Amino acid sequence: MPPETSSQRQPTLFQAIFNAIDAVARRVVDYMPLGRGIRGVMSSAGEDLISWDHVREIAVASLELQKQKPESIRAGAVEEYQQMLRDAQGQVAGFTGLVASGLPREVEVFTQEDWIDANIASFRFLFNPISEKYIRMLEELETEQAASAGRSARRVARAILSVQVGIIMGYMARNVLGQFDLSIPEPERGGRLYVVESNIRRVDEELGIDPHEFRQWITLHEVTHSFEFHCNDWLRDYLAGSMHEYLDTIDWRGIARPDFFKKMRANRASVPRDDALQAGGLINIISTPEQRAVLARLQAVMSVLEGYSNHVMDGVGEQLLPSYEVMKQRFDRRRESKSSAERLFQRLIGINLKLQQYKVGQAFVDAVAAQAGIDYLNKVWDKAENMPTMEEINNPASWVARIKLPRIH
Repeated sequence: MPPETSSQRQPTLFQAIFNAIDAVARRVVDYMPLGRGIRGVMSSAGEDLISWDHVREIAVASLELQKQKPESIRAGAVEEYQQMLRDAQGQVAGFTGLVASGLPREVEVFTQEDWIDANIASFRFLFNPISEKYIRMLEELETEQAASAGRSARRVARAILSVQVGIIMGYMARNVLGQFDLSIPEPERGGRLYVVESNIRRVDEELGIDPHEFRQWITLHEVTHSFEFHCNDWLRDYLAGSMHEYLDTIDWRGIARPDFFKKMRANRASVPRDDALQAGGLINIISTPEQRAVLARLQAVMSVLEGYSNHVMDGVGEQLLPSYEVMKQRFDRRRESKSSAERLFQRLIGINLKLQQYKVGQAFVDAVAAQAGIDYLNKVWDKAENMPTMEEINNPASWVARIKLPRIH
């Protein structure tokens, strides 16, 4: 019998990660559906980057971890939301002066599982462009490091990403209140507006606020987002293109390098604290300067989107909703009083970046509106070149000055 080589005695990095996750999945498989979903993706085979059937299974199974099972949508709720939609569209148009066409004609009232089903197509659409690059990288790895290493890399990467995306979707399904969906995979459908009624009901009961006014507030927020995208013909493609550009530049091959973790720590240490990458995110495993530039551009756009919507909510909400100030204070307090464990999870999946966007984005929007008026602020929606950089968001006067400068031909 030939002597055992060092490569036979010690598992590769990929094998070690896979074995560790597999061991955890085995322990929980008999106790909860989530464990069975994780175990299923660990043992499945496939060529795709992510096993979407298992993503859905894991996301739905994670809903069962809730202490209380969500109730069904009450009778009459759907029609109430339709009236709120019509009212909000008139209010946003009047306050902002924006002219938009093709706005959503209805509010779709969802359960948590409905939200998962509606969003899997969008998640899948964003990841599809990188599948070919990923598979090509694995084929090169199989050639260079022997077939077994390539197969291990493929199996581990597929399992980790499938579990990760499933858990993220499950977490979001339990926490999303409303959403304006660009319908990126199906542009002919136009944007869609959702509310997750069971989550809204849970939050209004926790905060002790007026249920009707809270629903009006959520609807107003999402209607403002719909105006932002429907008052121009460039923002949707700009945002989708930036997301694809970012995902397409992920260095999947770098994960296989022996010094991967060392380089990742060095990269993070060299990134400025206000850089978008510092927000974390399990998918943002490796960062290049090119990726950081794209991510900063996305951060700027999302900050303006969220800040503008909050500005409109403050302006309209104070006039429309008698309990607006109390409702806003209690909601902000709830957002900031998350447990340490939940804050850590939000950091890992990048949600803390969104929370930061509300603050820095609204500070920018409020400052520009106060200095130059909302008509001038609306120039951000005219064309991509008018969108502020993160530096300008932190210095609103510099954006006002740049947009006022005459174009040099």
